[in-house]
Amino acid sequence: MAAGTGIYITWVTGAIVLSIAMMPLFKPSYARLSADGFIDMFRRYWAHMIVVFSVYLWKDILDGMDRALMANTQLDMTPYVYAIEGDIVLWVQQAMRNPLLDEALTHFYVMGFMTATFASFLYPIYFDDRHMADRVSLSMFWVYILAIPFYLFFNVGVTGNHIPQMQTIAYDLTPEINNWFTRIDPFTNGMPSLHIGLPFAIWLTMQRWDDDGRWYRYRNFLMGFILLTALSIVYLGIHWVVDIIGGMVVAIIAVEITTRTSEPIWKVADERLFGRRLARVISDPRKWVKQVSASVKDYLRPLGEPSKKQTSVIIAVVVMSTGGVLLWDATHQDFPLEGVEWPTAAAGSEGWLVSVEEVPLSSEVIITLWNVTSQEGIEIVSDGWPNAPSVVVSGQYMILHDNQNLEFYDFGEQEGLTVPTLSMNDFDSISDVAIAEDGDSAVLVIMMESSLQFIDVSDSGSIVGQQNGTYSIVAASGSLVAWVDSAYSSPTVNLSSITGGIEIGIDLNATATEAEDEYLEQLSGIAVNYANATVIDIDMSSSWLVAVVDVGPVNRTVLVDILSGDQRMLSDPLWQSSSPSVGNERVAFLQIPFWDPTNNIVGTNDVYLHEIESNSTLAITRDNDVNQMEPQVLLEEVAWIEVDSDGEAVLKVFSGETFQPYSSVILQSAIMMLIPLLFLWSYQAASER
Repeated sequence: MAAGTGIYITWVTGAIVLSIAMMPLFKPSYARLSADGFIDMFRRYWAHMIVVFSVYLWKDILDGMDRALMANTQLDMTPYVYAIEGDIVLWVQQAMRNPLLDEALTHFYVMGFMTATFASFLYPIYFDDRHMADRVSLSMFWVYILAIPFYLFFNVGVTGNHIPQMQTIAYDLTPEINNWFTRIDPFTNGMPSLHIGLPFAIWLTMQRWDDDGRWYRYRNFLMGFILLTALSIVYLGIHWVVDIIGGMVVAIIAVEITTRTSEPIWKVADERLFGRRLARVISDPRKWVKQVSASVKDYLRPLGEPSKKQTSVIIAVVVMSTGGVLLWDATHQDFPLEGVEWPTAAAGSEGWLVSVEEVPLSSEVIITLWNVTSQEGIEIVSDGWPNAPSVVVSGQYMILHDNQNLEFYDFGEQEGLTVPTLSMNDFDSISDVAIAEDGDSAVLVIMMESSLQFIDVSDSGSIVGQQNGTYSIVAASGSLVAWVDSAYSSPTVNLSSITGGIEIGIDLNATATEAEDEYLEQLSGIAVNYANATVIDIDMSSSWLVAVVDVGPVNRTVLVDILSGDQRMLSDPLWQSSSPSVGNERVAFLQIPFWDPTNNIVGTNDVYLHEIESNSTLAITRDNDVNQMEPQVLLEEVAWIEVDSDGEAVLKVFSGETFQPYSSVILQSAIMMLIPLLFLWSYQAASER
């Protein structure tokens, strides 16, 4: 069980128990309660259950699409909503703020919603009110269907993440609750509020079709629940007032659609008809086939002389098909790099990506330089490596190395691009390598067991400087060099310039709240120890330094502004993070959102992309069955290695282009088709009147 689901199980169990406990209060006067009723409702209303619970099966898929759209298109409507209503919700929160309300309304927000929706569906089917069950189940279904386009294309963030001084009380009540919400909620599905939309649709449905008043008490309960929910979602820093209005509008439309669709849908999907149809098929298959054929012919007969209705269907199919293609493109921006079959390592910078492949059952190592824009690869001509070498890429420069040998490549030299500019052998022990620049010349920073050596490539690989010490990691960008001294007792990164004038040490701040640290210790059995925290990985650009700090139970990723010294934590403090890559005002890194040390569940890494300017972080992969490794920030793309559960690896690239070229062709074709279709529809509409 993933960490943080304990509270969820408590909420679900509480909602089920509470729903059943309230049944005597809201049952129709004619009804009787018995255990057999629960068995009978599964037999009599299984199709209704499929209709209602199918929406929950789509949630992970839709949330993944929503995250992908946000990562690719940045469809954030929150600033516009804030411009409309301002600080109304902030006034409510500040006027009513109370610790007791924080606790009570947070649990009501989740468990109360579960109770209301579960009870609203359970009661009609348990008490065998098929007339109401038909309509309640469809209204719930249509509310969710109508909300999907808003969640995908009208992203509205929670108020507590946007309004200054507003707090997300519910999400931050405890670390366990925060961990659960962060894993399951993209925090951009504010409009419309389903916490209002679903119960309001159920209330409207019962208000419209409760002819004899059997659900009078339950309708009153729902109205009270809706009012308290509206207050809760505003107070807790989750929804805007506009979200509440959106939920009500969606509910009204859903009930109107239910009015039109209930009879034709349940005429086909009524559970009582399935047994009769099956009996007919078994008793006389030929007659059944003839009846089905006749029904199909009757259904298709109007197409011989199409009316406005048939033209409307064709228009809807064209629009939905085109929208589906565009949506697919916008949510599938990562693609495997063709030609890479056995990737074990990758490194990149700007428009270059280098793949290292170890051929199975062979000692062959294939090293290929890729132009990511054109997806053209050139195999590197090397002396051959007995094992896959480490790769470092910076701008137009690349280094291949193991612990004794090193090859330097300059991509800017078009002649001899695939052969090393400089080869050096017989080092004592290379631990790490970085590439700095002194003007137009590359300077190699080689980390040995007890020293840093600076080698000038333009001077035939001569050593131009040496610095003694106990180092563990080194990185460079331009003339700046960053290193970690393992002798330091605190997480510190040192910066210096190979041209002189800069020599500073940066103490990294990887602290979380006391409650989060206590939760981590409780979860893992390992105390968070800031005094002995260590830096285990770094990367840097001209303006930014990103470091991974081991604080005991987890590793945390921290971003530092080199010029100002300002710091921010990029990773979730409760999740394991690793492998940072920074460039072009973006940071890519790995996180394990399902990390759970209590059950030895390691989980799989997902790739997260942080936009430095907007200070926003989004997951660009979301798959529990595959593991991601070595993300690399390129010019417009992000690359990483993906390994599935069978151990098969591919090198993937996340493209900055939202739509592929074929999408434009499809969109243009759809536009050209819609012109005559709309003309035909308007002509048919006028003629039929």
